Amino acid sequence: MSRLRILLCWSPTEENSWNPDLVDFLRAAGDEVVEVHDLAGLDAQDLSGFDACLPRFRMGSAEMVCLDERLVDSGIPMINSQRCRRTCENKALAHLAFSGLAIPQPRSFVISEEGLADRDLAWAGETIVKPLSGNRGAGMEIVPTLDEAVAVARDRREDLLIQEMIWPARCWRLIVGRRSGIADAYWRRPASPDDRILSISSGAEIVRDPPSEALREVSTAMLTAVDGHVLAVDVLETETGAVLALEINHNFDAHGGTPQAAAAFRREVTAVATPVGA
Repeated sequence: MSRLRILLCWSPTEENSWNPDLVDFLRAAGDEVVEVHDLAGLDAQDLSGFDACLPRFRMGSAEMVCLDERLVDSGIPMINSQRCRRTCENKALAHLAFSGLAIPQPRSFVISEEGLADRDLAWAGETIVKPLSGNRGAGMEIVPTLDEAVAVARDRREDLLIQEMIWPARCWRLIVGRRSGIADAYWRRPASPDDRILSISSGAEIVRDPPSEALREVSTAMLTAVDGHVLAVDVLETETGAVLALEINHNFDAHGGTPQAAAAFRREVTAVATPVGA
């Protein structure tokens, strides 16, 4: 591969970021990587000189909002467009995109800060209440029934997703790219049998096993649904073998899979930097 010139935009407020590892990998591959953390830094760059931009920041980062708009207006090729990233971070929009491709998923609906539901759905059993926008596992509650979950959500007075609880199930994360396919795959083994909100920060163990063909198909479909380049998808696999789309992430950590994930990003940059027919 030829040497690439990559613009990496990420927020200085992000803690324990994977971005420095991504930068190290790309530079070790011989690429030039320019890091920008604010609008002033972006305005100092000639964007026409870059092959592509990696916008690696949360859409909710207020200090990055104007920078993101400037990137869009510039026309610089972006690995994961603004619309893709916005869809990833809003769980309801992500599920709407999945439904457009008939991807199996747990039933869900939105309760607004004002206590209004966006649709009328019903199911029996345990229900999850989670922040509508990506929050890395924070703010999630498992409630015994749907009615109780709705009451909890209205008491919290924030925009929330109410979602059917699927359990028992194995929670997979797969890093998938348009051109690389499945770059990495692992599932989270709970720290104890009682744990059902599985995040690395809560002590869940990462287990790298080969994913099934069904997992591969759903993961690729999730990427397609939001028109992404490289994303990390969370997928549930039940004891009966059913596979359901759960969430999708653009500003993800590799959790030990840096070579695979970074190579997937590099492959996408190479593709957008190469003229058609070259």
